[in-house]
Amino acid sequence: MKKKKNSRFLHNNSIRYTIFTYFTVTALAASLLITFSLYQRLSTQVSETVKEENQSLINQVARSVENYLRTVMRLSDSLYYGAIKNADLSSESINSEFTLLYDNNKDSVDNIALFTQDGTMVEAVPASRIKTNLDVTGDEWFTNAFEKTENQHFSNPHVQYIFDGNENQYRWVISLSRAVELTEGPSTAQGVLLVDLSYSSLEHLFNGVTTGTDGYVYLISSDGEILYHPKIQLIDSGRIQENNLAVAGYKDGNHLEKFEGKERIVTVKSIGYTGWKVVGVTPKNVISLNTIKTRLF
Repeated sequence: MKKKKNSRFLHNNSIRYTIFTYFTVTALAASLLITFSLYQRLSTQVSETVKEENQSLINQVARSVENYLRTVMRLSDSLYYGAIKNADLSSESINSEFTLLYDNNKDSVDNIALFTQDGTMVEAVPASRIKTNLDVTGDEWFTNAFEKTENQHFSNPHVQYIFDGNENQYRWVISLSRAVELTEGPSTAQGVLLVDLSYSSLEHLFNGVTTGTDGYVYLISSDGEILYHPKIQLIDSGRIQENNLAVAGYKDGNHLEKFEGKERIVTVKSIGYTGWKVVGVTPKNVISLNTIKTRLF
């Protein structure tokens, strides 16, 4: 009788143990499933939020660059239609008009100059003289002006080399050039108007702009050449690389790329008229939830 009771007790304990084990395993499996599902949802949500914030930031920077370029283009229009086109250069000087417009924009403009088609300098402000034996007719900013005479053309950043004077010898500029019509007495001829923008004024638009921790923003031309980069010195020295040539082919929006073994989100926004692109880079590991704190949570 006692053996039967012991047997029944053991049997009941076995059933309880089985049920307990079943429910424990089921609860753990459910918890893991819910945790994984929550993790995936939060990870996706964080990633999408970061992408939206990056897109908003890059669009804002692009608008600032566009406004900056439009201001300079309006200056070029004022120089041409307000001074050059109305003047007979054989008997009139346009220095006062050039000086006035330069003084109003000298925070962003390095110098303004007017050349004839054979490269002779007609006017320049601030007062400068062209370097001896310098022929500008083969320079890209000069030739571009005549390729599409109806357009204004922006060059890539370069050291200002046209004018004499220690002050301007090592100043980085971006040249805006256009073909203009020069009137001298009864005849007219083509010339080139040059406006050199101070590179530091463009650089200022990007100061302090980042896409979160370890993220950064840079600017490239339509063919992928870097116009601004916070780590340009390291790139020029070959210590780090950038994926700028590939990014030149990206459409506007967010792109997931793998560069040098690391995943990152690249946000692109094109600049109107120039074809330049503002690019934001955010390392993928910065926005992921793969952290100890998140796993513990």
